[in-house]
Amino acid sequence: MALKGTVVYKGISIADTHCVITRANQDCNYNKDIDGNVVKTLLAYCNVKFYKDAATYAATPELYYDQKEFQFTPSVANGVNLNIIKQAYAAMKALAAYDDFTDV
Repeated sequence: MALKGTVVYKGISIADTHCVITRANQDCNYNKDIDGNVVKTLLAYCNVKFYKDAATYAATPELYYDQKEFQFTPSVANGVNLNIIKQAYAAMKALAAYDDFTDV
């Protein structure tokens, strides 16, 4: 799975950018809120690499031109796809910078 769209990198618009999530981790922490109640917090952290196009990624995956990290709240609800990578792609597409990207 990957995403495809136009990215502006250092002032240059790159069409058909191939975006690949290369890492996604999730953490579950228990903290106390201001009233002393224990609160469960879920967070996921992702790394996405950007390639000129799908052919570049296929031929030389080490030649990405940019990478970014972002975080999101993963879902653990019943009936939800629990695949953290698929959730990461969905979360990336929910960001304003990537909301017009398509699945490939």
